[in-house]
Amino acid sequence: MEKSNELNKFLSYIHMGMSIYRIYYEQSERFNDNELIKLIVEIEEIFKTHEEKTTRIINELGETATNSLTAAGIMGVYKERLKIFEEPFDICISALKSTNMGLISAIKFLNDNQELPDKTKTLIQDVIKDYQNIQEKWLNYIFMNIGCC
Repeated sequence: MEKSNELNKFLSYIHMGMSIYRIYYEQSERFNDNELIKLIVEIEEIFKTHEEKTTRIINELGETATNSLTAAGIMGVYKERLKIFEEPFDICISALKSTNMGLISAIKFLNDNQELPDKTKTLIQDVIKDYQNIQEKWLNYIFMNIGCC
């Protein structure tokens, strides 16, 4: 594995997640739901820490961290931007789906790059745990605020 090439690919996934959550934030403002906005901001901060930690590791390897998305990431963000969210529940479902995709991508990344240094493996494992926690946050929000379940 080229040290920073694969990590930059992982970082671009994080950038994609941040971009998608910005869309959720913009859409949530339409509903004047302060709890929803607060949750999205909280999750954006988690993504920001992932970005900072991954960038730090790439820089420690003597490489330059990417600030861009892959072509697939650009298409994914564009696709999310085209969605019409008619109510907060729609944002919640979309966020659960996208977080699950991020979780799966992180697990696959870890599996495909088993020779990573321990520090990097720990970072990826922490991201995976955070994605699980984010999913739980969304479920709690849905149960407490939407009242559907």
